[in-house]
Amino acid sequence: MSTATKKKTVTGIRYTDAQKKEVVDYVASYNAANGRGGQSKAAEKFKISQLTVSAWLKAAGTSAKASSNKAPKAAKAPKASPAPKATKIGNNKPGTRYTPEQKQEVVNFAVAYNAEHGRGGQTKAASHFKISPLTVFAWLKAAGIRKPSKKGGRKIVTHTSKISISGDFDSKLSSLVGLRKQIASAEAELAKLVAKFDAIKGSL
Repeated sequence: MSTATKKKTVTGIRYTDAQKKEVVDYVASYNAANGRGGQSKAAEKFKISQLTVSAWLKAAGTSAKASSNKAPKAAKAPKASPAPKATKIGNNKPGTRYTPEQKQEVVNFAVAYNAEHGRGGQTKAASHFKISPLTVFAWLKAAGIRKPSKKGGRKIVTHTSKISISGDFDSKLSSLVGLRKQIASAEAELAKLVAKFDAIKGSL
């Protein structure tokens, strides 16, 4: 296009078909490269009104905006379902079923612990296998395993209903202290049993 056509638009100016085609081609080229904005850019470049550019584009059957043919998004692959987890003893949820092998493993652990430490196998098994102490207790009871006695301390040798105690004063005093603790523990346990007995009796 000549320099005269790039001046400001004056009312009554007539443009040739070649000049119009140059503008239309410029818009199409700009939109193809940048996606949009060709109409405004052409009006600025050729010093003509955007309405004039729009009219020429419409007459040429060209849209002001380049059609963006975006490729369709690929369909997401369905998520693979996780593989079923192996049953663990520690899955302590309501309704969980345990195999006889799992129960026996817990029972064996509790019995072995009690044999080594004297007591505490039920609590230790519950902590180790992440299950309820009540569940461990039920399995031990079903297996015929009794809970070890809480009582401990020194053994007293009896001969014909007489108690034989040997040792110096310090050892005897130590024995008395130990026995006193055992008696207090036994009395507390007895009080609990009496209270439970009275409660059951009262409910009859």
